[in-house]
This record gives sequence, C-alpha cells and structure tokens, in this order.
Amino acid sequence: MSEQLDLGVTPKKRVRRAQPLALDRPVARLAVDTGVAHLDQPFDYAVPASMAEAEAGCRVRVRFSGRLVDGFVLERLEESDHEGTLLALQSLVSPEQVLTGEVAALCRAVADRTAGSLYDVLRLAIPPRHARVEAEEVKQPAALPPAPGPASWDRYPHGPAFLTTPGIRAVWSALPGPTWPSEVALAVQATVAGGRGAVVVVPDARDVERVSAALAEVPHVALRADLGPAEWYRRWLRVLRGEVLAVVGTRAAAFAPVRDLGLAVLWDDGDDLHAEPRSPYAHAREVLVQRTHLTGAGLLLGGFARTAEGQLLVDSGWARELAPARDVLRSIQPRAEGTSEEDLARDPAAQAARLPALAFKAARTALEAGEPVLVQVPRRGYAVSLACVRDRTPARCPACAGPLQVTSGHAVASCRWCGRIAGDWRCPACEGRQFRASVIGSRRTAEELGRAFPGVPVLTSGRDEVLPTVPTGARLVVATPGAEPVAEQGYGAVLLLDPWALLSRADLRA
Repeated sequence: MSEQLDLGVTPKKRVRRAQPLALDRPVARLAVDTGVAHLDQPFDYAVPASMAEAEAGCRVRVRFSGRLVDGFVLERLEESDHEGTLLALQSLVSPEQVLTGEVAALCRAVADRTAGSLYDVLRLAIPPRHARVEAEEVKQPAALPPAPGPASWDRYPHGPAFLTTPGIRAVWSALPGPTWPSEVALAVQATVAGGRGAVVVVPDARDVERVSAALAEVPHVALRADLGPAEWYRRWLRVLRGEVLAVVGTRAAAFAPVRDLGLAVLWDDGDDLHAEPRSPYAHAREVLVQRTHLTGAGLLLGGFARTAEGQLLVDSGWARELAPARDVLRSIQPRAEGTSEEDLARDPAAQAARLPALAFKAARTALEAGEPVLVQVPRRGYAVSLACVRDRTPARCPACAGPLQVTSGHAVASCRWCGRIAGDWRCPACEGRQFRASVIGSRRTAEELGRAFPGVPVLTSGRDEVLPTVPTGARLVVATPGAEPVAEQGYGAVLLLDPWALLSRADLRA
C-alpha cells in the first residue's frame, strides 16, 4: 500500500462559473418527477440565457436531490418566492410546448380528485417524445366542415336542440341499433363546424374504427393503442398544433390537447376499459367531467344502458337527460324473452345444443330467413370447470386444489392453476371417475351448435381472434362479452347463454 506524501501543495479547486440568466422572466416553475407523493408541488429553477426558449409546456431536465430527473415547465416568472439560491435548468429537452395550460389544469384537478400526484397524471396525458416526429413539417389547419342537419337525432325530443346549442351537458340514453356512431359524428361535426374542438372517447379500437368511419366529413385523428409510439405522437402533435379540431380514441384521448374544446363525448361509460389500470387509476368519465367543468364545454355521456354515475349527474342537475320518447323506444326495442334451467331440464331434445326449445326456435327462424345469429357465452375455452357426474361435486386438483378443465374434446383433464394432468382423479365424495362440464366455454358451445345446426357456418370471436364485422347470410356467431362483431344488416336473433355467470361478477354493475 503506497503512502500518500504531503508536499505542502494545495490543489486548485474547480470553480463552476455561474451561468448568465435569461433577461426576461428568469425563473421557471416546474412540475418535477420527484418519484415521491409528499413532494407533489411545483419547484422553481433559474433559467440560463442559453435556455431562454424554455417556455411553459416544454420538457426539461433538472437536478433534484442530486439526481437528474425530467420535468415540465408550468410557467415563467420574473422572480421566485424562494429565499435561497435557485438551481439552474440542466437541459432543454425540446422547445415543443407539449403541455398546454388547459391540460395542466386538468391534470392537477384529476390528481387532486383521485388522491394521486400531478406527475403520475402527466404521464398518462403526455406521450413520450420522438425527436424525428417533432422535426416533421407542420401542416396548415384543415378546413371546417359544413354544419349538419339533425338526421337521426330527430328521434330524441331534445336531440336537434342539443346539436345547435353549445355547452350543454347531457346523459344520453341511445336507442338500440347501429346508429350511435353516426349520431356521435353528427354532434362532433356540429361542434367543429362552429370552429371549436371535440374529443370522443370509446372503449376499444373497434369502436374507434366505427366512429372514425362515421367522421368521414370531419378532419380528425384516431388514437389507438396499436399505432405504436411514433405514430401516436405524430397524430397527437397534429392535435396540439391545431391541424385538426377533432379526436377519437380510447381512454388516453380524454387528455388530448384539442384547441378551444367545445364538446367531449364518452360512449358506454360503464365499460371496464375506461378505467385506467395505472396510478392514480383515473376513469375516463371523471377526466371528461372535470375537463368540461373547467372549460365550460359540452358533454355527451352516452350508452345503451345508463350507469349509476350518469344518473347521479342528472339527479344533481349538473347534466340533463337526453332520452327517446317511450313510444319510439317501444317501437325499436327488440323483444326479450327469458328461459330457466327448468325449461332446459324439461326439454331433453335441446340438451345437445344447450338451448331450450324457445331459443332453438328463435335461432332456427333467423337462420331460415338468411340472417346471422349471435350467441354470447360468458367464458372462453372448452370446458373450463368440471364436476363429478354423479353428485356434482366440483373437480379440484389434488396438488393445489385448483379447478380442473378440459381444453378439447379429446384432452385429458388438467388443472387451470398449476397445469398438472389429473388423469387419475377420483371424486372425494363418491369415488366416481367421470366428469361433467359445469361451465362450458365458447369453443365447446361452437362445437355443440355445429352439430345442432348442420350445414350452418359457425364463427367464433374472442380473445384469440376478435371479428370486427359479420357479413349478411345465415351463420352462427359465438362470442365472449366485449368481442361481439357488428352485423352489417343486424342480427336476426341474439342468445345470451349462462346468464348466471354474467351475474356472478363481484360488481354492482353485474
């Protein structure tokens, strides 16, 4: 080990020269990614003259507690109320002002309502930067579309008035049928024709495509999760720069920086996909309610079924009811008939197809008329739950007590949890070795319906492959909830199997 000798020479200290500050508003108030909730507050930093273009809304990098972190400029000030020396901005990431004042106020309101931090909401609202996309040429704003007529909004007593009166907040009970995308498009067109922006939020990408197709006469962008980061940012910048005034997308589109927002539309606010799974778990409905409250814009909260939250907005007087007249609803509403397990037990001829005589007759009548039939099954897979054929004791895995399942007609029973093969299973109550399917999935249902209706094509739509549309003609469509394809000319009949499974959700909305 070498000994360090003191030669009496004092090393020169590295003195960091102070950077000259910006002459105009030398203080920047930032939202900083601190990573801790108790520091959810703005912080002041000095603006060097070399970063004078760091205006409100720009991305910057700063030193915070010895770490280099991201931040957004909220505003530029002449002086700070901090008594100590301010740290200077480390770098200006981009001069693009991606955080508008309206969106910043909205993110603050959403964070306060959901007990979250501002920066967590900003991550949801502002997409990641792509420098190549920012460098692309800025286009001229699109021409405004003509004002539309009321069209199918005539079916609602106050529908035409809603189109022509700005700033109305309404909870819309839509009439059954495939016309809701065109009605949403008419409301958006009426808003954009007046020079104001519109945001449409729908549950999934299929609904985005339907509404986007209906908005053919309105310049707009569609924001979907499958676009990829670069294309998403490109379309998002078109909205930020004012090239288009209308946006349709999934829940992240609720924060889209539309200029001069005049209308926000949310379709089917009871859908689970509107709830953000990341902290602070903001629901798209709450985001749009906050946004329209802050900006004074109109709101259209629509769906075939009204949620408790939507009814609360009506009862409190914050929103108005937009519903059809009872006689119009009765003339359009399809007839609904129910069956029971007793009906199925008294009809052994329909056991093979899991359909009582009433459902079997409805499906056969529609197929003979050349119309498709939708069969909704609450579970995917083949036989997703088994029981003893003698005493109905649930079949459980001997290793982990998980439920046993069968994945095909020729497969051996296996555990849904650990995957262990249960070929030697015995019923703990009666020592029986034979199974019966207590919960049947979509693939087993399609197999049974194919035998019950020979010669009729059977299509499946679920997690593995979701069909967007179904052409006209006699065919059976087996789908899980949320994956039902749209029939071009409508369905001749819709069968909802195993409703007890749909009602078994641990949710008041079941």
